[in-house]
Amino acid sequence: MLLTLVVLGVLGAAAIAFARWPLLDSGGGAREWRTTTATVVRSASCGAPDARDLVRVRVGERRLRVPFDGCGHPEGSRLEVRVPARPSGDVHARPPERGGGTGGTGLLVFDSRASTVLCVLAAVSGAGYVLMLAGGSRGPSA
Repeated sequence: MLLTLVVLGVLGAAAIAFARWPLLDSGGGAREWRTTTATVVRSASCGAPDARDLVRVRVGERRLRVPFDGCGHPEGSRLEVRVPARPSGDVHARPPERGGGTGGTGLLVFDSRASTVLCVLAAVSGAGYVLMLAGGSRGPSA
């Protein structure tokens, strides 16, 4: 019983550590992101695998044509996108985070991590409650 409670405690601590850990999105490292407006230059059909629109975006003093993680937007339409603040290598634009801020560090949106952690903590609590009930219903050990 003690070992089970220790395992449940470690699982709960791991869930809390998961919530605090800076999980980076698939940008390949800790980058600073900024939100800006882009114009669709070439629209991609969403039927193709890995389809991406091509957008024109201004990053600092540079105007770049970069792929956008999205498809099917009409040419000439303007979109809010996230781009690296200091572009280097393979640059592409992403949809803005749901938080609606003015940029960010490229971290995953916190509410999805929080809901995952809360679900794990609820499962740990439920398991502990079941152990408590099962431990109390045993007969006297002779």
